Amino acid sequence: MDEQLPRQRRDGSGPKRAGLTGGSWLTAVAILVTVAGGSLLGTRQALAQSAEMALPAIAQDRGLRTGEFTLYPSLGLMTHYDTNLFNGSDKENNVPVGATSLRFIPRLSLVNDGNGNVNFSFAGTGDARLYLSSDDIVSKQTAVGGNLNVDVTFGQRRAMSLTLFNYFNRALRANNWETIQTLNRVANDVGARIEFHPGDIPERRPFNLAVAASYAVDAFDDFKAGNTTTIRTKLAGSWRFLPKTAAVIDSTWDFRKYEVSSLASSGLASDSKPFRARVGLTGALTKRISAQALGGWGMSTHAEGSSYNSFLANVGLGLRASESTRVYASFDHDYSDSFFGNFVSYNRIGLSLKQRFGNVLDVTGSFGTRLMTFGVVEPKGVLASGLSASCSGALAGKSGCRNDTGLDASLMATFELHRLVGMNVGWNMRKVITNFKVLSAANPSLVLDVGEYTAHEIFATLFARY
Repeated sequence: MDEQLPRQRRDGSGPKRAGLTGGSWLTAVAILVTVAGGSLLGTRQALAQSAEMALPAIAQDRGLRTGEFTLYPSLGLMTHYDTNLFNGSDKENNVPVGATSLRFIPRLSLVNDGNGNVNFSFAGTGDARLYLSSDDIVSKQTAVGGNLNVDVTFGQRRAMSLTLFNYFNRALRANNWETIQTLNRVANDVGARIEFHPGDIPERRPFNLAVAASYAVDAFDDFKAGNTTTIRTKLAGSWRFLPKTAAVIDSTWDFRKYEVSSLASSGLASDSKPFRARVGLTGALTKRISAQALGGWGMSTHAEGSSYNSFLANVGLGLRASESTRVYASFDHDYSDSFFGNFVSYNRIGLSLKQRFGNVLDVTGSFGTRLMTFGVVEPKGVLASGLSASCSGALAGKSGCRNDTGLDASLMATFELHRLVGMNVGWNMRKVITNFKVLSAANPSLVLDVGEYTAHEIFATLFARY
């Protein structure tokens, strides 16, 4: 690194520069180059309907039954290798660092028989990661995460039902710079849902309308500027006017507030009221082909800076090529909230293939590409943090110039070794190509982060279930 900018130690300590401590300097670089996949802070509620066809499970969990409740326990042990844990690049002073970890993944779910008017569901998954490395920064990524979901529904077999829910998630993620400061976060969403669904038998109900509201908290361990509170509202409905075809509506309106508001004038971390609404059709075209087509409008409605205000689209096509083969292709035009530039709009194309061999092996492959355009960031705000943002190519020097291309691919084989024991091995790839980079404000020729990276993950998991 250039001598005009004091070298920072990898543990986040070091001399101050432009009013930032070493730790906040590293975090500032990381948040500027983080890709919205959704974005760093983006969350998107998925539609309940989908044209994707699943293969039936090879083995069914037996569970431990006690009274009207059934307990389903499982335990997984994973070995995992990431070729680029901190999303570095040889073009910057953050070269790729490989990391090996052992991961312990216990799962536990508890449900009642569902025959009464009160349904209870509990599901928990642990994620304990132990990094095996002589590199002190890598080894300190060791942490425990997981999720815990609870749903209680009253009146499931009546025309109207009430569901109380709480969804907790502890997500683990390394920073975009080699540092002990992580992007680990805790999110909790608590709320209620009211559904109107005439008919006594849930599987035969042609109409369903749901209204939900919740309060969500998103808190990072180290990246305090990303902390948010959100009031979420949702309206969703479906009308099955043919045996296997339904008209659907899906709309959300959130009210998001950042804990730190001082960055909003720069196009970073601005409060918002994101709204999206889509309507369309989903269902079976033939016995072998299913499809989904939805269209609508979205508005990010940020308090300061640029906002998204444009159409939304989702198209999916599923094919049951044979009893053991499933193919799915999709296209999405959507947006998500982003710490950088307020929002990121994207076009995503996805393709997946699921193939079963005999009754012991499933192979799943997928590929996706996402073309992303970020909102406007005022250069004066970035420069005030001792950093400078720059774009290359035809959009150089223009506001809202950041364009990223994200690529992801995966291949996984799942073996059923026994009804109680299984194993999977797999590979994931993540890659970002961008015209964006972060420079030192004091020395514009010094590139701190080129904003692009390539990483591969290889893993194997042995799991036991009952």
